Amino acid sequence: MSKLKNIASFIYPVMIEATMGEVTPYLEVLKHNGSYQLNSLNANYSFGGLESIFDELFKDVQIAKYSFRNILILGMGAGSIIYLLRKKYNIQGPITAIEKDKVVIDLAKKYFGIDDYLDLTIVNEDAFQFTSQSEYTYDLVIVDLFIDDIVPEIFASHQFITNLRRISSPEACLIYNKMTDQPSHKKEFAELFEYFEQVFPGTQVLKFGVNDSENSVLFNNAMP
Repeated sequence: MSKLKNIASFIYPVMIEATMGEVTPYLEVLKHNGSYQLNSLNANYSFGGLESIFDELFKDVQIAKYSFRNILILGMGAGSIIYLLRKKYNIQGPITAIEKDKVVIDLAKKYFGIDDYLDLTIVNEDAFQFTSQSEYTYDLVIVDLFIDDIVPEIFASHQFITNLRRISSPEACLIYNKMTDQPSHKKEFAELFEYFEQVFPGTQVLKFGVNDSENSVLFNNAMP
């Protein structure tokens, strides 16, 4: 990238690449304030508002005080959650990151240095299939599954939440992110919360605002 474009990115977002994903119809890589971002048509996928939400969340729940033996991220994007865990909160447990869209994985490697992280396994697979078949359990499970700004219905199903329970260790921390800035999103989230309360009693709801939109996070923590 030219020095001129890098300088311009501190004034306005600079388009670097636009392409079609295998799952998300439209993907774009921008450079803004000297840093790359991955967006869909209507949502930030990595290293923008999404990073801000998870950064605030991790601070609020004091995630740095826990030691996780293994971590599962469902919906890797370009890796902003991985960046925060590794670089800002110094969490070094092995990470398995699930990403269905191969184009997203390629962009993460091309622009975001995803291959530089140690103890990271990237799995190009559907998250529902992975959680249905996994034989492993995890201490930290983070769910960030969007197609554009929509969480597919399958990831709000009772079966999916039951899958999450099965692959979570008895003393696990679970985080589920969903946009709730539209009335339809709020209704979906209320139904999702009811399912979670049945399977993960004691689940908390945490709300975050960024760029004039709202995200709600389900948080269940059984860590000692």
